[in-house]
Amino acid sequence: MKYWLSVVFLAGGLLASSTVSAAQSGAETVLEDMGNAAQRLSYEVSFITISPQSITPGRYRHGLINKQPVAQMIQMDSSRREIVQKGNVISYFEPGFDAFSLNGQYIVDHLPSVIFANFPQLSAYYNFIDAGRTHIGDRPCLVIRVISKDNSRFNYVLLIDEETRLPLRIDLLDNNNETLEQFRVISTVLDSKLVHDSLIALSKLNLPPLLVAPKNEKPAFTWRVGSVPPGFEEISRSRRNIQQGDQLETAMFSDGLFSFSVNVTKAGNGKLIEQPISRGRRTIYTLTQGQNEVTIIGELPLATAKQIASSIRF
Repeated sequence: MKYWLSVVFLAGGLLASSTVSAAQSGAETVLEDMGNAAQRLSYEVSFITISPQSITPGRYRHGLINKQPVAQMIQMDSSRREIVQKGNVISYFEPGFDAFSLNGQYIVDHLPSVIFANFPQLSAYYNFIDAGRTHIGDRPCLVIRVISKDNSRFNYVLLIDEETRLPLRIDLLDNNNETLEQFRVISTVLDSKLVHDSLIALSKLNLPPLLVAPKNEKPAFTWRVGSVPPGFEEISRSRRNIQQGDQLETAMFSDGLFSFSVNVTKAGNGKLIEQPISRGRRTIYTLTQGQNEVTIIGELPLATAKQIASSIRF
């Protein structure tokens, strides 16, 4: 009897595990469909981004012209900041500043980075959960949750148009499920001749020159980061003079969804008062270690920023 009970429990456990795995796979497929739709469809979206500091309106146009991505992002307020993409070149235009270009695969300014994420790579560190269906206006949506497996990162809830697979709302949440930032689409236009014609005109523009960073060997630091959440990798490091006899050393880390920097300078003469700042997705935390001042800046919960700062060894 005990043998058969063991078999029944084992079969039940395997069935439950299989169901969870299938749900994870289905949610991941929807997220990948969203990324493909965002980079392949011809469309225009008007949206607002809501954060504790501001409400920013924007308009984003995207299409493929001669099989190359062409896109335009306009911040729809009095400043009229504009970003244009042609192929792998992204150009920035802002009143009062010289225009410049950078290499890049897509425009991420004002758009949540989760739209363009590599979800198979992220699956080792995040759970993708199918949370059912809902409606935004008259549009049926699929609800997908992207949850950190170790609570060291922020989380997302995405409402994705069931038909077009374009995102209609994206909420960035902390570990207490409090909303830190919300991306909300106001209107969507697909396959518009007006949008297509405007993108063709953009594809013919001469864009400003590429901003080329000076080539510099990877500097060697006298410190190292002892502990970062799994999946975060160092993507760059730099050193620059900030005042006579003092330098700022910076290492950038990313897990493909969120990023942060570790910044090290000499400590000042005065006693540093710990004043961590958390506003929306941005956290700033400073810690003094002997003669050095360590500052963590990035898209992290405050507890994670403290852990990283405390792990640095000189």
